[in-house]
Amino acid sequence: MCGYTQDKPKASSKVPGADSNVTCYDESGKLIGPNKMRTFVLESPDGTYRAYAETEAVTHEKRNATGDEYVECENTSRLFVAGPQSYGFRQVMTVLPKVEPDPSGNDIGLVDWSPKGHRLLIAEGLFWHSGDFGGIDIRIYDADSDKLSSESLVEEMFRKHGRKDCIGVFQPEGFYGDGGIIVRAGPYFDVGEEEPSPDSCVAKEGVWLIAPADDAIRHLPDNYKPKHYGKEVAGDPAS
Repeated sequence: MCGYTQDKPKASSKVPGADSNVTCYDESGKLIGPNKMRTFVLESPDGTYRAYAETEAVTHEKRNATGDEYVECENTSRLFVAGPQSYGFRQVMTVLPKVEPDPSGNDIGLVDWSPKGHRLLIAEGLFWHSGDFGGIDIRIYDADSDKLSSESLVEEMFRKHGRKDCIGVFQPEGFYGDGGIIVRAGPYFDVGEEEPSPDSCVAKEGVWLIAPADDAIRHLPDNYKPKHYGKEVAGDPAS
């Protein structure tokens, strides 16, 4: 799992006119109740597949250890994909709220489709509604095989590269021309610390390429900007 940072994840989803970190509270912290948001529809380069994500935030009344009642906001996020063998979108991934003390907020960001094949790069955001702490798990959904990568995909690759356990702060940037994934990686800091955690396997922030075939990792220039292959589609996917 990704290391949590002191900032909520920068979601890749574009939700017009709204923050894609869906919550039950307004900017002042006032409880406003259930909320739901949906991303744009992203189409694969060849037009074969389309995808969108939806996040719903709901309130639950709970009691703490002393019996006092409180309201907790919990998110459920879902990924929907439509392809050549389906008449509409079907749900292929669900992110459920985690149990305290883990974060109950989540969302799914659509980063991009691969230039070849039909692999969708996803940012699974995790955050606490009560604070500014959050993180991202980078995942890939393969539409051709209907398989979803593990939440620790990137960490496992960095662990193999450095030959040791690895935590860090990772942000998906897109796909490379050969189908590899581009990741911006930075060191992990424990809360309140000015030096990276001893378990952090990334010394400083940089851009990395994880090759598709042999899982090899190599540095890219810090100013590298990936090409965008997917196409945003206008309209309501539910219509």
